[in-house]
Amino acid sequence: MSNKVLVGTVVLLLAGGAYWLYTDSQKENAKGADTTTPTSQIETTRDSQAKMSPEAGRTVGKWKSTEDAKFTREFREDGTVTDMYEGNASATANGTWSQVIDVAVEPVQLPAVGGATLLKLILNGEAFYFAISTDTTADKLVLINLGGRGNILSFTRVQ
Repeated sequence: MSNKVLVGTVVLLLAGGAYWLYTDSQKENAKGADTTTPTSQIETTRDSQAKMSPEAGRTVGKWKSTEDAKFTREFREDGTVTDMYEGNASATANGTWSQVIDVAVEPVQLPAVGGATLLKLILNGEAFYFAISTDTTADKLVLINLGGRGNILSFTRVQ
């Protein structure tokens, strides 16, 4: 009787291990499978652009970093964004951007920013959140990074 219990236990452990390996490999495949922006995400971004505040609308254009003149970020009206680094084409990142209308639906907890306009950028499949600083003008864009170090990015308008 004890041999049957031992064999049954070994079979269950092997089956459980095989299941874990299979599901873990499926997660890894899903992470690296598609780095392009899904059409539904672009459509959602376009829908949110229609609800955009004047503060968020002022970000449309090409901006050069005040701290690193080789870095530019371009926000387009169609909800796409491109980060470029002069002299390093491989550093170019394309993605989408939108105004965060309802922070409750975001998959991360965002810090309280006292009514500031929030932006969400998705670059290379990763989401970045920024608050538009009150120092922003027609020719100056100041973004407060709400993730990580909370650094401040300052830009001047190129076009």
